[in-house]
Amino acid sequence: MAHIVGALSTSHVPAIARAVAHNLQQEPYWKPFFDAWPPVRQFLDTGKPDVAVVFYNDHGLNFFLDKMPTFAVGAAPQYVNSDEGWGIPQVPPFQGDLDLSWHLINALVADEFDVVSCQEMLVDHAVTNPLQLMYPSQAWGVRIVPICINTVQFPLPSAR
Repeated sequence: MAHIVGALSTSHVPAIARAVAHNLQQEPYWKPFFDAWPPVRQFLDTGKPDVAVVFYNDHGLNFFLDKMPTFAVGAAPQYVNSDEGWGIPQVPPFQGDLDLSWHLINALVADEFDVVSCQEMLVDHAVTNPLQLMYPSQAWGVRIVPICINTVQFPLPSAR
């Protein structure tokens, strides 16, 4: 039986990846932000999660205004990141969790959510930045299930 270890939230602005790529973590502008992450990493080391369900908004890699699902759930064995124009460095691929992905897809459809299941899905800085902050070595400590939420094209889903 699975259990939820916790929930984490962070900004995913593209400048974070640039700061990491250029080793700016100790610069006065960035230091307070990056200094907040060691306790989060300790929490992850203690809780040892197997999977991260990552809720994010796609920035045009998979979807654009002409084709924007309300919810898209990744159901791929692996997720590769791609730069959507910010010059963000490539990171190693993320392993998916197919069993959890399909369980979530089936449960959401049974609860009358209209989801798109994506057996191929690129991920962008909205996924890579938070995971890079959690696992700076880029030896990803978790498999992922990406869930893309439409945040730009009406009709928008409610927070409920």
